[in-house]
Amino acid sequence: MRGGCSVPVGRVPVLLAALLPVVTLASCGPPAHAAFDGKRAYDWILRQCAIGPRVPGTAPHDSCFAILVGTLREYAPVVETDTFSYDVPELGREVRLMNAVARFRPEETTRIVIGAHWDTRPWADQEKDSTLHRKPILGGNDGASGVAVLLELARCLKQTRPALGVDLVLFDGEDLGTEKNPSGFFRGSQRYVERLGERRPIFFILVDMVGRKGASFYWEGNSHEQSPNIVDLVWNEASSMGIRSFLPGVKYSVYDDHIPFLNAGIPAVDVIEFGYPEWHTLRDTPAICSPTPLEEVGRVLLSLSTRASYLSR
Repeated sequence: MRGGCSVPVGRVPVLLAALLPVVTLASCGPPAHAAFDGKRAYDWILRQCAIGPRVPGTAPHDSCFAILVGTLREYAPVVETDTFSYDVPELGREVRLMNAVARFRPEETTRIVIGAHWDTRPWADQEKDSTLHRKPILGGNDGASGVAVLLELARCLKQTRPALGVDLVLFDGEDLGTEKNPSGFFRGSQRYVERLGERRPIFFILVDMVGRKGASFYWEGNSHEQSPNIVDLVWNEASSMGIRSFLPGVKYSVYDDHIPFLNAGIPAVDVIEFGYPEWHTLRDTPAICSPTPLEEVGRVLLSLSTRASYLSR
């Protein structure tokens, strides 16, 4: 999305090796496995988009959040919400923003975080027709797809015991920024990182724009530069599962919700397909999405959450 940054991250191998005893204990006994269902995830894209654009400060935004939180509470033993505000210059008003966190195995101190933003952009600023720039986008892919993966992952984690603590986070206020006001981007993830305190995860995975038909997922530049071990972990997991949509090589560097984690020294990876033609236009609807990429991304995340053999490497 917008540029890049450079922050050194260099503690991953020591962290992973040191956590072997935890994984040995957490992995005892075969778990009851649930299969990630791409069609169920796609249904969540439809449900979100049926509400309309989820622009902060609007009734559809608040209605959607109530549905998302209610669903997470059906699946996770602990669900926490955080409400805060942000003054949006382009909207000329302050809006209420809301994050949600679903915690699986909340008693575990060794944790990973998987996140997605759930808000949608107030402006279709990539439309060729400038008269459409002030219209809000529906966000079938940019917003709804990442959330869809997390909600289906939550259903699976209720049935399949994670091998360590897993937090699924829905970030608000990712897409309120502009070139003139870049501070409007990733408000929710910045807020989340600021409030982490000592509860730092061993790594963070962001899923954003993962639903488009025929999507391919290359290494994101900031992720690969600053957290190469975690990039390798995710892409090797996909390869070992025979999932071919995860491809090697950096295709773009993206300014996204993983940046606050990297800036805080937390290894982070952005799983994203960026630069698709419908991005930030009124054509970003469920029609461009498919269950297939949702299922491929979801299967990788579920495997990383439930096997956790990578901690012994």
